[in-house]
Amino acid sequence: MLDSFLMDCSLRGRTKRTIETYKSNVGEFLQHYPEPHIINKHDLRDFLKHLQDRGLKNSTLKSYFSALSSFYDYLIYEEVAETNPILPFRKRFLDKPTKHDRRQLITIQDMQDLLRSVDNIRERTMLCVLAKHGARHDEYFRLTPEDIDLIRDTITYPDKAKRHNRILPIDPELHELLEQYLKWRSSRVRVECPWLWISDRGGRVHKDYTNAVISHYARALGLHQPNGPLEKRLTCHCFRKWYTHHLCAAGMDGTMIKILRGDSLSRDAWSSNYLEPDELTEEVRQEYLKRIPQLIEAYNLKSGKSI
Repeated sequence: MLDSFLMDCSLRGRTKRTIETYKSNVGEFLQHYPEPHIINKHDLRDFLKHLQDRGLKNSTLKSYFSALSSFYDYLIYEEVAETNPILPFRKRFLDKPTKHDRRQLITIQDMQDLLRSVDNIRERTMLCVLAKHGARHDEYFRLTPEDIDLIRDTITYPDKAKRHNRILPIDPELHELLEQYLKWRSSRVRVECPWLWISDRGGRVHKDYTNAVISHYARALGLHQPNGPLEKRLTCHCFRKWYTHHLCAAGMDGTMIKILRGDSLSRDAWSSNYLEPDELTEEVRQEYLKRIPQLIEAYNLKSGKSI
């Protein structure tokens, strides 16, 4: 039964990582309940208690029951089960009210001060990309030089389950930074390193490097307390919050913001019929260029002092 489910997931285009997670989570469930079509709410409560006793976080518990929900959808399709008991159970026990995002939100002036304080072309470009696109760390970290198109002024982000629109525009000041960074990169990169962000030695930077850069410069400006509460720390994800907030504050349409963030538009009926997931329309581009805050325009980017 598990093997058939995993084969179905593969045929439906689920990623290797997702299939491995489903195999582990559903497999553990089937060890306890080898006849899933006859389980009841008491069995599900017992399984939840079993997982909680292991000290698993709520996000991990949700992952387990998300996998089980997909499994029961498969059983319904195969006419092995009549209903999906996970949906009402998950709503009652795991879908807790969304808490307000307490991550720090800095001002446009703060972001300008931060970027202008950075005197390294790689580090300034890194932070500018995060500020201009609000990308998740993993998306941004997996960029390659081939994803940068300075002729069309676009960046194509990696294909990820959470990102629906992959193509984002490049504004003039980010264009100039990327142009300078790519020249710097070409003089240092090792042949075997395909990634965009490289160290001084030519290899890929460490995955924690960007947060270390943010911490270093933001701390000097009083924007980051390493051991302080969440609302006093500045991390990569704060850039995503900053990006969303200030586009909204500038008057950009909410649907356009969702497109630029890469969020799903499936809840908007019209969008699923009229928008292509990888389409960057000229209307969205122009709105973006009009609304995105300018961060380092007061400085001469070609000056040796600024880089």
